Amino acid sequence: MARKEIVRALVEDQGRLWSEEIGARIDADTPDEWFHWLLGALLMSARISATQATQAAGALKVEELNTVQGLLESDRDQRIRVLNENGYARFDNRGADQIMAAAERVSDAYDGDLRRLRAEGGDAAGIRARLKAFDGIGEVGAEIFAREAQLVWDEVFPTADDHALEEARALGLPDRPEDLAQIAGGRERYVRLIAGLTRAWLDGPTDRVKEAAA
Repeated sequence: MARKEIVRALVEDQGRLWSEEIGARIDADTPDEWFHWLLGALLMSARISATQATQAAGALKVEELNTVQGLLESDRDQRIRVLNENGYARFDNRGADQIMAAAERVSDAYDGDLRRLRAEGGDAAGIRARLKAFDGIGEVGAEIFAREAQLVWDEVFPTADDHALEEARALGLPDRPEDLAQIAGGRERYVRLIAGLTRAWLDGPTDRVKEAAA
């Protein structure tokens, strides 16, 4: 078993970021992209499959409801319809209210720019605390957001939740974020490794990952 081969297989086979999946370019480090990813983390926090949640978050972009301004100008029926038709039917009413509340909070508390949340948070704990102030984002949602925000935000690097670390142990990799970051081979590869481990925990590892870990 070669750790480098396991890492390579995870990154290449299962390392797609959920922010990429919903169409949020967080590497651009702009207010609209960060807000879209916040919506993604919020929707993924519900007791629903990641596939359904990402479908809904991606649909918000198609309907131009992925920005603070777009949501503030929307009506509730429109938000419910988009969520209902895109995998979020069980939580469409609640989700419609939560994404509007998120837009209002980002507008009022951070002048429409989540990078202000980063600056005010100061460190990982402060950032997570401010994320958890959003309706619908608890500990899980804050971890989901931070898991990919660490691509750009140094304060939350290295982040890995319990599920990713559990899968790392199962595959024979280190189960500490610092150690995983060391073998990943760079910041982006680390973030993709954590995404790969999380997807492997959710869906099972690919055959190539299994072979590398055998």
